[in-house]
Amino acid sequence: MKNLIVKCIMIFVVTAFISPVFAGGVGYIDYLKVMGNYQYAKNSAKEIETKGLEIQKYLEQKEVEFNKLETPLQKKKFEETVQNELKVKEKAFNDFREKKEESVYTKIHAVTEKIRLDKGYDAILDSRSVFSGGIDITDLLIKTLNSGN
Repeated sequence: MKNLIVKCIMIFVVTAFISPVFAGGVGYIDYLKVMGNYQYAKNSAKEIETKGLEIQKYLEQKEVEFNKLETPLQKKKFEETVQNELKVKEKAFNDFREKKEESVYTKIHAVTEKIRLDKGYDAILDSRSVFSGGIDITDLLIKTLNSGN
């Protein structure tokens, strides 16, 4: 009998502490849809693509210059120079891309957190991690992001 009373008290205590944790509900977003419809994200992707194309054009130009060289020594020095320049350009590109991607993520996260707090949700997950239930806030998030609020 004593064990039954202890078990009942434990169930009551556990239930009392767990129930409020999930009282607000869980929202979810389709991150890929957000990325495809958030204007800042689309503009950032275009900027990244443009920087990537600049490197490609640089390499095409260097290939034309390389083909005009006559001696193996000239070609070897040219290749070394181009490799060094390319490393610098690739690092600058990667730094730019990372900065842009971080900026997009930070903006999405900040607005998602604001929505979570405003709506009283306990958590907002990526839709790929939700098997059943939850509230889809993707369209609200996109609308809020694009309105600048």
